[in-house]
Order: sequence, then structure tokens, then C-alpha cells
Amino acid sequence: MEEDGDNNANWLLNLAGELAEILGISPTEVPLEDYLNFLQSILQAVATDDSPQSVYPVLEQNLDKLDENLGQILQFFAKEQLLQLQSEEAESVARVISQFGSLIKEFPLGDIANNLEIAIASYQVVATVFTLEAFPQDWASTQNNLANAYKNRIKGDRAENIEQGFTAYENALQIFTKSAFSQEWAMTKTNLGNAYLDRIKGDRAENIEQSITAYQHALEILTKSAFPQEWATIQNNLAAAYTDRIKGDRAENIEQAITAYQHALEIRTKSAFPQQWASTQNNLSNAYKNRIKGDRAENIEQAITAYQHALEILTKSAFPQQWATIQNNLAAAYTDRIKGDRAENIEQAITAYQHALEIRTKSAFPQQWASTQNNLGNAYCDRIKGDRAENIEQAITAYQHALEIRKKSTFPQEWATIQNNLGTAYKNRIKGNRAENIEQAITAYQHALEIRKKSAFSQEWARIENNLGNAYTDRIKGDRAENIEQAITVYKHALEICKKSAFSQEWARIENNLGNAYYQRIKGDRAENIEQAITAYQHALEIRKKSAFPQEWASTQNNLGNAYFDRIKGDRADNIEQAITAYQHALEIYTPANFPLDCLRTARNLGNVGLENNNWQLAIEGYALAIQAVEQSRSWAIDEERRQDIIADAIDVYDNIVQACLNLGQIEKAVEYTERSRAQRLLDMMASNELYQGGEIIPELEQHLQDYEELQRRINALRVGSASEAVPVLAGTPNKTLSLGMGLKQSDQSLTRDALLKYQKEIQELEAQKQQVWQQLRRYDPVLAGQIQVEHLDWQQMQQLIQEPTTALLSFYTTIKDTHIFILRKDRSPQVFTCVGQGVDKLHNWIGPNWFNPYVASNSKWKQKMGDFLEELAEHLQLQELVGHYLSGIEELIIVPYGYLHQIPFAALPLKRGEQEGLLPAEPDKSSVSQTRIDLPNKDSKPFATKPVTNTTYLCDRFRIRLVPSCQILHYCHQRPAIAGQEMGIVEDATEDLPFASFECKTLAEMYHVPDEQRLQGRNATVKSYQTLAQQVHIFHSSHHAQSNPMEPLKSELRLGDGSLTLGQLLTPGWRMPNLSEVFASACEVNFTLTKVTDDLLSLATGFLCAGARSVVSTQWSVDDLASALLAIFYYHGRRSGMSRSQALQQGQIKLRNLTGKDFADNYQPQLREHLAQKLNEAKAAKQNAKDQGDEEELAKWVNIVRQFDREQQRLESLSKEDFPFAHPFFWAGFVSQGI
Repeated sequence: MEEDGDNNANWLLNLAGELAEILGISPTEVPLEDYLNFLQSILQAVATDDSPQSVYPVLEQNLDKLDENLGQILQFFAKEQLLQLQSEEAESVARVISQFGSLIKEFPLGDIANNLEIAIASYQVVATVFTLEAFPQDWASTQNNLANAYKNRIKGDRAENIEQGFTAYENALQIFTKSAFSQEWAMTKTNLGNAYLDRIKGDRAENIEQSITAYQHALEILTKSAFPQEWATIQNNLAAAYTDRIKGDRAENIEQAITAYQHALEIRTKSAFPQQWASTQNNLSNAYKNRIKGDRAENIEQAITAYQHALEILTKSAFPQQWATIQNNLAAAYTDRIKGDRAENIEQAITAYQHALEIRTKSAFPQQWASTQNNLGNAYCDRIKGDRAENIEQAITAYQHALEIRKKSTFPQEWATIQNNLGTAYKNRIKGNRAENIEQAITAYQHALEIRKKSAFSQEWARIENNLGNAYTDRIKGDRAENIEQAITVYKHALEICKKSAFSQEWARIENNLGNAYYQRIKGDRAENIEQAITAYQHALEIRKKSAFPQEWASTQNNLGNAYFDRIKGDRADNIEQAITAYQHALEIYTPANFPLDCLRTARNLGNVGLENNNWQLAIEGYALAIQAVEQSRSWAIDEERRQDIIADAIDVYDNIVQACLNLGQIEKAVEYTERSRAQRLLDMMASNELYQGGEIIPELEQHLQDYEELQRRINALRVGSASEAVPVLAGTPNKTLSLGMGLKQSDQSLTRDALLKYQKEIQELEAQKQQVWQQLRRYDPVLAGQIQVEHLDWQQMQQLIQEPTTALLSFYTTIKDTHIFILRKDRSPQVFTCVGQGVDKLHNWIGPNWFNPYVASNSKWKQKMGDFLEELAEHLQLQELVGHYLSGIEELIIVPYGYLHQIPFAALPLKRGEQEGLLPAEPDKSSVSQTRIDLPNKDSKPFATKPVTNTTYLCDRFRIRLVPSCQILHYCHQRPAIAGQEMGIVEDATEDLPFASFECKTLAEMYHVPDEQRLQGRNATVKSYQTLAQQVHIFHSSHHAQSNPMEPLKSELRLGDGSLTLGQLLTPGWRMPNLSEVFASACEVNFTLTKVTDDLLSLATGFLCAGARSVVSTQWSVDDLASALLAIFYYHGRRSGMSRSQALQQGQIKLRNLTGKDFADNYQPQLREHLAQKLNEAKAAKQNAKDQGDEEELAKWVNIVRQFDREQQRLESLSKEDFPFAHPFFWAGFVSQGI
């Protein structure tokens, strides 16, 4: 025995060497001896006991060897073995190898593609022994087995594999004749029928006919009585052929299929053949799902029931592949389901497809994976829940996945199907460029038509022609009139095939689309075109019944409503009634909860009919439904930008319902609807941030927060290379260094353009990464995730925000035509004051170029024309009339601005105008180093005008003023518990270059007894220390540089000692400040931003409100450092004396405005002069130190600071000589109070 073992080992080693040489591989890379040993052992196992129970465990233990090498090794091994054997022994070994091939072909584990390759190799080896001449019957059996393996082959070209199978089946039939081997003939005919059914080459319709003929031949022998199991199998397969049949009547073919499946189930009972019973139940379900005869809804219910029956047997654990197949089919049935909730049905479908993909992986089952990916794409295209834009993106991704496998060359028909589906997804796509999306759709449809020829695939060709017509109808590129003509042409082509009698659903779909094309037609007579459209819609409704096709019925009803509304012929009043009826019919199905996008479209149409015909109640009915639909769609969207787009796209609906409510005298409803669209993004953030006030943050979110903070830290490190460096600002011209006047709290050191560009790219990359992390952070937002819903306020809840009878809330709302000012008081119903004619164009489009644009351009004329502008604005808003008629007895105003009005200093709106106060002299324009910088006069400027205070009365003289982004934001501030503490924290002059910030902060520290550890001075005011302090104190005074970024508000920043704190950071849960009562942000542009049509005020000030502050005093432009210091001191004196926040700000502004030059000289100038002298000495010392160290960059910075401090010293002297040095609104009106 020992000697035999040695001989066998030597033989294997020699064989492995020969094999390696032939295959061109190294034995060290591939352990050939292990493969040969495995082959010996597995063939021995098959020879001993060829049952799967005996063999499969051996295969399972050697999965690593069931790879692409084993087939080649098997062929070489068998050849070597068989050459050494006698004929009888070779025959015996061949039978073992044949049985091994059959076993490996059905082995469910490992790589299925490799298993089939090994099976094919096995049969090819057997064929060398069982030749036609020597073993004709065995040769035929082997050919049949080889054909089955080729038919199911995954590797290689699919079409060619099936052709190889055909050849092998035909070979087998040379021996297996009906007369000689009737049973084998019939079985081979069955297999041939299967191959024809799967065939890619040749004419599809003819292939299916051949398949049916082959099955019918087989049934001549394999009868129910003699071969019941085989008869049932063929009946099942014959049914599949009738299901796919192209020739003959479609409805009748499906009936034949159902009959054949039912025949199969006569034998395939659940008790006797559970697996086959379940498989046939699945197939029967497919037939019911596609059935034309009978009730459509009931047919689909039967299909779902049959699928569920199949799943009782074909479980995931026992039959994973079959389970996945049925999940795929069940999903398709739920997609088509009529009964039940449509949105929920599609969710069930998506879930089932995802279940199927748990088994149908790309690596294990690439073809089935691709098929399910295509189906999943269809489900996402039809999905109602979730964000529509995101659903379509998911669909496109799924189709593209499917196309990774379904190539035109190997799977032309499936490729064409996916191209058609992809075309529809691109046609409906929301993201990306609309015109380009439609071009992509047209291209995809044209690709599909390369395969779906009219002659071979007439029905599919017609469907794609219909889709192509839709794309041409919507096409943007090319000539519009010609595009619609093309659409009409292809629709008519499609109707040549899709007749009402044969393809009723498709016929109705095309008629509906043809109606759309005629409705939009440019050529021809308009009146006649609309008549044609109405006729086509009515045709479609002959098939599209509410009971059978509710969604399609609703779609056509909406289209019919459009046509009747625009109809030229007939009685106009009757046409309008017909339109209203059609829209209302559509809305029976298109509810906000189930079909929000369709509901929005139809309800908007209904509202428009009401508005245009002065039927205000009908308008409100339609628009109210449309708004519910908008809010439903928005609640399903998980991307905050998309949520904003949803509101922006429907802003006309909000405008119109406000107008309709006012026309009907429903002021209460009108004011409620003004709140429904404004500041929703900010409101979402505030609502979700309230959940984090206790500090509970999940680990996944915590990691994203850390990533976000780290990226900002790295950006700060680039911008602030060391503690002594200031934040660089891009110079206005190449190779020129500019800097801001140091009297402004926005100024920083400048770098040359070349220096900035050195690290600009890296900063951009970090900003992009930060934006990605921000999006991930927002995914955890409870509002975006649908965990909480933001409830809208009714007018009584808004009224409860007014705590005193002497307070009024003014809510501004601008429509296309007018600006409405809603007045709410504590003790009466809402009122409205309308500025007629002051709509978006006349008011807001006037404010932009006359206020916002000049400011951004740093045009000194902005300051010079401020008084004239504010006076004209007061006239636009008819302020005197508003105050006189509606605000008698009112002492405080809570103002909710709208659009550009958020940037207006309401305090400085004149009620009565005398001579301009404190006129600033005209200044020449200067080059700008920052898009939002304002320069004060330098020492070469003309002196300030010194006109005395006159009888101008400003709004702040009559009222205390608070601003809020929306009533709901104020509501959240009110809901926060009151803070009794008065502990103050101070952040001062973080970049050490402001002349008066430290004077301001020292005074406040003494006033509030602020300990040193709660006073962050200079470079000690790091981002981290800022966060820690803000979370500890109740009153937070922040005096340093800041800058808004109106175009990218999340990048607006507070500039601190080691870099910037951005609005993006403030809005994250990591920056909760639950104990913060009030913030005074004595910095530039803290409440300056650009609001879009959705009216979201994303500013640093509202960031503090989101973070937890109850109140914020902030700035609307780049403010003067000295004026800010004095105003802050005046404000806190008022607060210490018991004034409310709005009163303290009001009195501080009045005091600063009325401060005379003499009072300034007597009470403030000495301390300020002493303070500035100290600052100047420190700056000179720092300059000298930089010079001694040879640090040219640091020296340049301190030279600039010294120059600015010198200028401020001169300014101190000049201010005392002016009558009212701070009377101009620029100095005092930029500060606003927000919150409670």
C-alpha cells in the first residue's frame, strides 16, 4: 500500500508538471497537485454514491477549487486517465464524469458561472468516449446534457451559447427519433422548446412559434396518464411560451397560458410536488398579472395571491434563487396593483426588489441581477413617496447598473428594453439641465428602436414610438413647432399597431399623448387643434376607467380640464364648468398624500381657473390642496436643497392663495398662508436643533460633526498660518496689496493675488469636502429624516406671540402685484394694509439695484444716498398712512420682513423728513478688496457735514422695533425656558487690530463684573474657547471682525484668533447653546445676507437663534468700530436699568444719534484718547519687534495697523468739533434686535 501511494504521488507530480507546461502557468502560483488530488477524490465519491447528499458536502469543502482552472485541468486529467484505460474501464470513468457534470451543473453554492463551465468541460470529456459511432445513445444523451449547460451558460456570448445548445439538441435528435427513442425524443423536444423560447438570434416571433411546436410534439408522447410529471412540466413551459407569444391574439394567448398552468397544477400539487407547485404558482401569477380578459384589478390580486402561495414553499433559506425570482415577480405585481394604496404598493414593490437583490448579486447571478435592477429602476420611476428628483436619480442609477450586463451585443432585446426605460427616466428627470435631459431621452429611445423594429417587435416598437413622441412634445432644443409635428407623426405611427381592439391600454395611452400634442400644437388652427385634443382625451377615457385604471384616468381628466379651459369653440361658461369638473375628477385620485406631484399640478390648475374667473372660493379650494401636496413632497425629500426647490417651484401657489383669501375677506387665512412658505429651511434646522439642546448626539452624527470641525480647522490653519497672521483677503488688482480702513470691523491684512493663489486650490478642495460632510450631517436631521414634522401656526398662535397690548406684529408679504402688510395685535383680529402696485418688480426689483447692489460694490454713494433711498422706500410702503390708520396706541413693533426688506434698517425709515441729519460728504469711489466692505473717510477726505438735528422723525422714534425671520422662528424662541441668570461672557478683538473694541469690552466687563476667564481677549479667542464660553454664560457679547457671504451663506464667518467660525458650524448640533439668553454681536454683517424666493434668512444672527439664543442684537452692514462701541455701552446701560432688549436698543440708538460733539468731548473723548494712545504704543512696539526679527510680512501688517490707529486719533479730535457726529443712520441704524 505504501508503495502504491508513492507511485500515485509521483504520477500526480509528473502530471502536474506536464499540465503546468501545457497551460502556461507556474505550479507555485496555482497548486495543480491539489486540484488533481481533488479531482481524484470527487470522482471517487461520485463513483461510490452519486446522490447530491453524498457529493455536495465534498464540493462545499472545496469551493476554492471550483474556479475557472478546474475545467481545463479536468479535461487534461481525464484525457491522461482515459488513455491508460481499457475500453470498458474508460466507459465506466466517462459515466462517472458525466454524472459529476450533472451534479456540478445543479450545485447551488460557489460561483454558478464557474460551475457551468466545469459541467461543460465534463460533457466534452465524456463526448470523447461516447462517440456517435461507438455509443450512439450515450452520445445523444451527452449532447442533450451539453445543450442544457450551454443554454444556461453565463460566460461567453449569450446568443452564441444558445446557438451551441441548438446544435447539440439537433445532434441528439439524430439518434433520439420519435420511432426509436420516443421518450428521449420527447424530452429533447422539450429542451429544444426551452431553447427556442430563450433564443436571441433569429426572428423572435418565429422562435416562439417553434417553441410551441416543440412542446406540442413532446406532449404527443409525454401524456398526462403515462408521464404525469413530465406532462406537467411541459404544460408549464408551454404556458410560458403562450405568455410571450407575439403572433395570434394577445388576450387569447394569455388565456391559453393560464389554462396550461392550471393543467400543470393538476399534477403539481402542494402536497405531492411542493417545489414544482410553488414554481408553477409563480408562473401562473405572471400570467394573471398580464391578463387582458377579466377584471384587471382582480387579475392582479390573483397574481399576488399566487406569488404568496409560492413563497410558502420557496423560502429564502431553502430555495434562495427561486425565492429571489418570486420576490422580483411579486414586486412587479405590486407595481401594477390597482387595489390598495398606490404609494404603499410601490413601496412594497421596492422592498421586494431589494429582497431579490440580496440573492441576485452581480457576481453570482449577473443576468438576474441586471433584470431586477431594471425593474427596480421602473419602481423608482413610479415612486410616489420620497423626493421625486431623488427617485428618478435612483432609477437612472439602477438602469445604468442593468446596462453593465445587458449589452447590445449579448442581450439586444433586454438592452433595448432598458434603453426605453432609461429614456423615460431622462425625460422626467428633475436634476441636471432639462433640455439636455430630453436630448438624452431621445437618444435612448432611438437606441431602443435599433433593436425594436416594427417588423419584428411591432408592439414594443409602437410603445417606444409613443415614448419618443412624448420626448418630442417636451423637447426644448430645435424648433418647437417642428418638434410637436414630429411627436404627432410618431403617435400616429404607434396607433397603426396599437389598435383599440388588440392593445386597448396602449391605444388609450397613445390617444392621451396625442391629445397633449394637439393641445400644445403651434401649426394649424388653434381652435381646431384643441378640438382634436378633446377628442383624443375622450377616446382615451373609453378605456381609462376610474375603476380599472384610476391613475391614468386622473391624468387624462387633468389634461381634458386643460383643453376645456383653453377651448375656443363652444360656450365659454360651459367650457369652464367642464374644465372644473374634469379637474375635480382628477383630484378624486390625485390626493396630496398619495400623488403629491400630480395633485400639485391639477390643484394648481383648478386654483388658476378660480382666480381667473373671480371664483375666490374655488381658487382657495384648489390652491389649498396644492399647498398640501407641496408640503407632502417636501416632507419626503431628504435633501435640503431639493426641499427648497420644491417650495420655490410652487411659490406662485402661495402668492395666489394669499390673494384669493384677501379677495374673499379671509385675512386670518391669508396671514397663515404667508407663513407657510417663508424661512422653511431655517425652520427645519431650528426644529431639529431643539431636539439636541440636551446634548444627546448619536455616535454616527458625532463623527460627522468631528469631521466638519476638523475640515474647518484645517481651512483656518491655511488661512491663519500662525497666531500673528491675519486672515488674508484677495487684493483687488494683481500684485497690489490693499487693506480696509481699520475703523471697520471687517478689515484684515491683505495678501497679493499671487500669494493667495498658492493655497487657494487647497482651500477650495477642503471647502468641497466640508460641503459633502455638511450634506451627510443633514441626512441625520430629524426633520429631513421624517422623524418629526414641523407644525404650522394658525393666526391665534401668532397672536399669542404678542405679549403686550401696546405691541403689534407686522408681517410683510409681496406678491407679483402688491405688498401686503398684515397687522396683528393682542386684542383684535388681523388687519391688512396693502401697498397697491408695490409688487416684486416695482418694490423688490427696485430695492436690489438701489440698496443691495451699491452696498456690495462698496460704492460710497450707498452711504450718501441712504437718506434719500429710505425716504423713497417709506413712500413705497406708505408708512405714514400705515402708522396713522393702524398703529395708534402701539409702542413696539415686531416686524417680519420679506425678501430684500430683511436688509432694510426699519429703525431709520422716516415718518417725517426734515433736513438730512449728519450728512456724509461725497467721496470718490475706491477699489474694493472685499465684496462687502464699506470704507470710512480717511484723513484726506473732506470733513463731515455739521448740520444740526432737525425735525426728522424716524420709525424708531415712535416704536421699539424687533425683527424676526418668521413667526414660527419667534414661536420657537418663546418656547425655550426663560433664563434668569445675568452671567456675561465677552469676546474682544480676536485679531488685535480694532481700535475701540477693547475699550467697549473693558467697559462692559466692569459693568457686569466679568471675570478674566470669561473674557477672551485677542488671540485667546480661539474657535474652541469661543464655543466653550458661549455654552457656559447667559449673556454673550462678541466684538470682533465678521463677514457675510450672501451667495454662499454657510460660509459667512466670525473671525477669531485661530481662524473662522462659520454659519455652517453654528447650525450643527455640536454648537448648541441652551443656556444663552441673549447675544450682542458687535461685528460686521452679522444679519446681512441675500434671501431667495423662499425667504430664508440664513445669517450669522439667525445661526445664533438656531443654536439656542433667545435674542440676538446684530448688524446689517459693515459698522463703524467707534460708533459700535458707544452703542453697545449705551445698550447695556439700558439693560442694566431694566429696559427690554428692544427698548435698550431704541434708546441707545437715539442717544448715539443725538450725541453732540461737545458731549462727546466732555464725556468720552478723554478715555478714548487715552485708550487709543495705549493701543498705538502697543502697535508701534509690535511693529518694531517685527522689524527687529526681519519678518517683512508681520512688519507690513503692523505698519498698516499703526497708520490706521494714527488716523483714528485724528478722527477723535475732529468728532468733537461736529454738532452731531453720529447722527447719520449709517452709524446707528445698522443694529437690529431679533427674537424675544
